[in-house]
Amino acid sequence: MPTSPVAAIKLLALSAMLTLSAATLAGESCTVNGKSWPLCDSDNGGWSFENGQYCVARNFCPANRASAPTIATSAAPVDADANPKTRAIYTWLRGIWGKNIIAGQTDLSWDDTIDMAERVHADTGKYPALMGFDFMDYGMTGTALSGQHQTEEAIAFANKGGLVSFHWHWRDPSLLKTAQVNQARFYAHEPDANKNTGFTIPVANGALDANSPAYRQIDDGIDLVAVQLKRLADANVTVLWRPLHEASGNNGDGWFWWGRARADGVPQAYANILLWRHMYERLVKVHGLHNLIWVWNGQDPAWYPGDDVVDIASVDIYDKADNKTYGAQLAKYRQTAQASAEKKPIALSENSYIPDPDKIRADGAWWLWFMTWNDGGGPAGVSSPNNFWTGEYFNTSAHKRKVYNHPNVITLDKLPRF
Repeated sequence: MPTSPVAAIKLLALSAMLTLSAATLAGESCTVNGKSWPLCDSDNGGWSFENGQYCVARNFCPANRASAPTIATSAAPVDADANPKTRAIYTWLRGIWGKNIIAGQTDLSWDDTIDMAERVHADTGKYPALMGFDFMDYGMTGTALSGQHQTEEAIAFANKGGLVSFHWHWRDPSLLKTAQVNQARFYAHEPDANKNTGFTIPVANGALDANSPAYRQIDDGIDLVAVQLKRLADANVTVLWRPLHEASGNNGDGWFWWGRARADGVPQAYANILLWRHMYERLVKVHGLHNLIWVWNGQDPAWYPGDDVVDIASVDIYDKADNKTYGAQLAKYRQTAQASAEKKPIALSENSYIPDPDKIRADGAWWLWFMTWNDGGGPAGVSSPNNFWTGEYFNTSAHKRKVYNHPNVITLDKLPRF
């Protein structure tokens, strides 16, 4: 039977639609850390679980984010109930961003006998304005354990007028309430298997699996640090809170259990985002902690948990290629800025080499702060790849003095009283 002209036109149109649809579908995906994920039908600005599969919003796909965000920086912290001091600090941070850099130094949490702030002062004549502490060894038991006084040290530094940051090398939550707690690890794939944990974020049907023992163990861990954060709140200390740090590891190969590779088809970034948002909900809404400024440090824009739960975006940089040129690290600055839809202040939350403030100003890579990592231990003045401050392996004595006495760098003596 011959085909009528109308039928032929319909067939041609249908053929064109199918061809177009096939071509469109072939490109309707997003590559994250080397894996391809479908684009979502709806656009919620992030990851989703639709029709039994994980997907990425078109505008959230890193390949589609080639420019800095245009939405203005929020005038207030993401926690609507943040206490007055926390609001004041956030407002001040927002005001200096793009003009000044806060000098920061990480404490040596596993050796209470070494005072990193004093090492900075001995070398520069100035104290850091910001000290970074770690909850890594809280929950461990026994006598003569180091790292059990980080809360007290943070309160003491805040009482001197300093700013306080906390990160958390979160040990295996499944061992927290067991006799093996001191053997709990946080790494996911160290060459030495004895350093690793198999703990995995529990996910089922696109959500944290509330029926899993791991879910309750996660809450046990969050509740553990909530006690310390409450002590800080009671002492009127605002915390620049940087949990789940370095989540994506190296190109999505997570170094820690909160970013580990998975065999269940759940995107690592998606699982990590679920955990971040759950932690925010539990600390802020359940525990009523309103002294936190939330600092995201996922290292990859595809791991960003959302503008409603992040105040500051940050990145850790250990750039071996810098070789004491002390570059501003503009490329990393721009990549971190592209993680959010809203303009978030950008911090250098860990570093080896300290960027030269003159190069920061020239390149416009206005890190809100830098945070030099701690020393590996031993006496001061020893140059070693394990010593990120003392000695001259990373930063020469002349460079350290220049940075800490630079007019654009805020040290402890330049901080306002909040």
